[in-house]
Amino acid sequence: MRLITVVLLLGTFVWMRPPGGRAAEASAAPALKIFTEKQEAVIWVSAVAKVSFHAEGLKDGPANIPDREQKMETLATLIDAGGMAVTALSNIDPSRDYTGREIRTGSGTLRLEANAVLKEVRLILGDGTEIPSEVVMRDVDLDLAFIKPREGSKELKGVTFQALDLKDAATANVTDDVVTLGRMDEVLNRAPSVTRGHITSVTRKPREFLRASGAALGCPTFSVDGKLVGIAVNRSVRGKGSSTVIIPSGDVLEIAEQAKSTRSAPVADRKPAKEDAP
Repeated sequence: MRLITVVLLLGTFVWMRPPGGRAAEASAAPALKIFTEKQEAVIWVSAVAKVSFHAEGLKDGPANIPDREQKMETLATLIDAGGMAVTALSNIDPSRDYTGREIRTGSGTLRLEANAVLKEVRLILGDGTEIPSEVVMRDVDLDLAFIKPREGSKELKGVTFQALDLKDAATANVTDDVVTLGRMDEVLNRAPSVTRGHITSVTRKPREFLRASGAALGCPTFSVDGKLVGIAVNRSVRGKGSSTVIIPSGDVLEIAEQAKSTRSAPVADRKPAKEDAP
């Protein structure tokens, strides 16, 4: 009898497992669909940032700090069939890391201000194609940078961009399931990647920001039905650190429309509205 009871219990356990397995497969299906259809919209961007410094506060006059150059790479999202991409500005412009720093010296407290000029900007597609490009607009407060391929570049010939439609958007609330697309770095051959997560918090004021598990800077996050929730950036307040947040698709679209009609020289800086200020 004991043997029969054990067999029956094991049979019940095995019979009950498949529904759980099917549920897991069902929850993974939307992520796989988004990954399959939209993976090429996430690319890499490389740039060389030439950072210039201005420092004040010393008793014997301004300090002379030499310029420095930094090679930067970050993920970005294609948002236009012509190849325009959006990314987190802080990942290609390191000037924010220096601006506002105070350094104590024997001659006084040195206060730094920094400015970065981006050059040798390139979009790096999934197949490794590198396209000379230019930053056409940046929004420091929202940490957004918009990048366009350089017109007339020979590398543009025959290239088709798989861009996302910022108007095909979704709103999201706390605990909603979401899917984030990304791309590995050069070590892993820049292979596309996907992460399943959920919305962990929503900030409504001074403007809307969302936090989601799995969100990655410069990358798109989607609702499970494949609509774009937004793009992840750094939200920072001087002296209080930073957090990775998602800017809703509609807000990105508003600035993208301005960027489409902007020439890249000089780079256009979007002036923040009152609600943009940290």
